[in-house]
Amino acid sequence: MTTGPDNGAELNDQAQDVRAIVAPALQNSDSPAGLPARAYQALQTWPAHDLPHDLWQEILALLPLEDQARLAHTNHHIQNIVGQLAPQALDPTAHTTPDFIRTIYTQTELDTSLNTWRWVEFIPGTDSNLTIGRGLAHAHGPGTLTAVNAGHVTALDDIHITTITNGTVRAYDQATIEEVTGGTVTARDQTTITTVTDGNLYVYDQASIEEVTGGKVRTVDHAHITTVTGGTVRADKNAAVTHVTGGDLHAIGQSTISDVTGGTVTAAEDAAVTVTGGDAHITALGNAHVIIQASADGVHVDAHDTAHITAHSGTITLHSPGVTITSNTDSNAVINHA
Repeated sequence: MTTGPDNGAELNDQAQDVRAIVAPALQNSDSPAGLPARAYQALQTWPAHDLPHDLWQEILALLPLEDQARLAHTNHHIQNIVGQLAPQALDPTAHTTPDFIRTIYTQTELDTSLNTWRWVEFIPGTDSNLTIGRGLAHAHGPGTLTAVNAGHVTALDDIHITTITNGTVRAYDQATIEEVTGGTVTARDQTTITTVTDGNLYVYDQASIEEVTGGKVRTVDHAHITTVTGGTVRADKNAAVTHVTGGDLHAIGQSTISDVTGGTVTAAEDAAVTVTGGDAHITALGNAHVIIQASADGVHVDAHDTAHITAHSGTITLHSPGVTITSNTDSNAVINHA
């Protein structure tokens, strides 16, 4: 329940549903002067006192066909009004044009649609505050989903999801996700995720994560993680991680880890790891290359197979005669043979 621009009486639930549908059109630049305030004032006493016929006519003239149809389904009385003033809104054939995607403004309408357990394809409305807690949904941008708590969701285009706590989400194109605290998320293309604290994530192509503090994350191809402070991360192929301060990281293929100061890192195949400080523990396998800078006295490296270690400090234990180690005469590195 919210008050309108005149700070008058609050709207009842029925009036709120009507306002959620008509508000975006009333607030655009083509809306006649004073119409938003007049409509809100009339809704304050609706349905006890009906809106004037000419006011309905002004409102319907601003609504696209889809919103006219949505308004008609608010109740039988409005359906009769829409049938008189905009009969095309009640024609089912008018809503079957190619590439037609619904716009959903209200939580009630979204819940009702998801109850069918068929794929619901929609665009969140302007300033939407929608939560998906069940069902099957294809959510297109632009717009915002406040939360995904359950269900199966495909997020497309430049849609924004505030929180994912559960369910299964596939994010494509330029989707953005603020926080993942649970569930299963697959992110690809140029999807960006701000924070991961739990859940299972598969991130590939050019998708990116700002910070991983928990959960299980696998990045593939050119996916990028800025900071890992916890959780379990696998960086595969050409994936990149900038900072590692904690957690358990597995770098595979030609992945690159730029700045390690903590945590546990396993580098395999042709992965490259640079350690700049802290007391991280590194296991180097295959042809992995580990560089230990002079400021990383506390790091420990276990080198196997044909790994290549460039050591300016730290403790390195060699487990294979095939390991190549480079250590300058002024290096503080301690080298042990297992």
